[in-house]
Amino acid sequence: MSLRNNFVRVESGGLEGVASGDGAVHVFRGVPYASPPVGLLRWRPPQKPKDWDGVRPAKSFARVCVQPRRPNRSISDFGAEPHDEDCLYLNIWTGANSGDEMRPVMLWLHGGGFSYGSGSLPLFDGEGLARKGVVLVTINYRLGPLGYLAHPELARESAHGVSGNYGFLDQIEALRWVRANIAGFGGDPGSVTIFGQSVGSSSVSCLLASPLAKGLFHRAICQSGGSVGPLGDPGGGSMQTLDDAHKRGVEFLTSLGAHSLEEMRAKPADQIQLPSSTTDPWMTTAANQRLRNSGWVIVDGYSIPVSVREIFMSGRHNDVPLISGANSHEGSTTPINETRAEYEARCRAVYGADAEALMAIYGLRDAREFADVARLIGGHRTFNWQNWTTLRLLASAGKAPAYGYHFNRLPPFPADAAYCDNAADKLGAFHTAEIPYVYDHLSVRHWPWREVDRALARTMSGYWVNFAATGDPNGDGLPLWPRFGATSQDVMIFGDSTKVGVMPDLDKLAFWDRWFAGEGSSAR
Repeated sequence: MSLRNNFVRVESGGLEGVASGDGAVHVFRGVPYASPPVGLLRWRPPQKPKDWDGVRPAKSFARVCVQPRRPNRSISDFGAEPHDEDCLYLNIWTGANSGDEMRPVMLWLHGGGFSYGSGSLPLFDGEGLARKGVVLVTINYRLGPLGYLAHPELARESAHGVSGNYGFLDQIEALRWVRANIAGFGGDPGSVTIFGQSVGSSSVSCLLASPLAKGLFHRAICQSGGSVGPLGDPGGGSMQTLDDAHKRGVEFLTSLGAHSLEEMRAKPADQIQLPSSTTDPWMTTAANQRLRNSGWVIVDGYSIPVSVREIFMSGRHNDVPLISGANSHEGSTTPINETRAEYEARCRAVYGADAEALMAIYGLRDAREFADVARLIGGHRTFNWQNWTTLRLLASAGKAPAYGYHFNRLPPFPADAAYCDNAADKLGAFHTAEIPYVYDHLSVRHWPWREVDRALARTMSGYWVNFAATGDPNGDGLPLWPRFGATSQDVMIFGDSTKVGVMPDLDKLAFWDRWFAGEGSSAR
């Protein structure tokens, strides 16, 4: 099948996309991979899309999943996107001119705390990667309570006796769609790499653990996130048991004044999904926190049989080549609304007898700006430790190769920039900072990029594309990236230069090993 006229036929019907200005890349936006999850399909596993007659335009992005607006000072705010409960669509960028080319496929899972985000965010424009030879796919999946609400009534409806994880099942359905249809876009369904950032990376961890995803992907990249922490710990994996999820679901229905699923399915999506306070976009009030607690992945015994950590440790995961890494300042965009004394008191309440050791290891008492240390602690606990642990577990339990990285390049912020209540010169290599480099799409931000940034973007995107093609990031013109394992635990350091080195802050990450292994006083 020729792509030169921007036409592809998929299982459901014909699609007409658009081409880049020079005609080198074909883009198909707003392609349905499942039926709209509305009405009686709300809180049901995704269903195949219905067939359509004729040719469906695929030139514009579809509406994104219902979600709150990001705070205006968020570094990932690119403006509001129209949203709708009818949101299960994907987007494809391909440089192939024929369906016979069999290019490697990369499927991106966006971050956003399972509350925000979409596959159409400008950060994820796939043209740069498509020009390097892959077929790039981005998706929307259900978020928040619409994506993850669990309830005993829902479990009784299920053939498997479970509920929740609808957004996770959306991701699996998108992979099934790719397996069935991507050849028409010049992609190889036998060479699919899943990659994601933040909770997109956590989702990659879950897909690595899920028997439902077996055979649907062949390589995996985890960027700044994972799911290997203790169940129920919001800073160490953010997964919950089915029993706890059912309790939260019952509380959530009560908070909305509903007495049955029939009543909940009759409510407008915005009423279910959006925070009760428009002045609290980060959802920190008690009512809004209940909403957040209804939006996390569940160990349900079906899509995820037991904890991801247990699956990884026992070697029962989908054993594919892995890249896993994180950034040096993952927590730098986190608002800190406490005094030093309040933060220290919270440390004692959470970490008990380990609080003094934590504060000593991080130098909290001697820090001139305690908030900087608090952000570092939060970033290490939530992100860096997750990726470091994922890397070690899968390198030791699996046969497939694993590669680790640490990103510490300080982007060239504009002189007057300030984000998330933190000065730009303190943000460092912040959470999401690596994405424009991976996508080789620095122009998404109008910053004074330098040649060192452009070179790093070429290098990182080159590694990612090589890995998608072969399961090994190495290739001509790139520094040798060693396999992580028993003989070497070095990682690739992406900064002002690209070089192999020891993972930074190992003494601090070791604290989290001890803490989580000991099931600390509030970790579960």
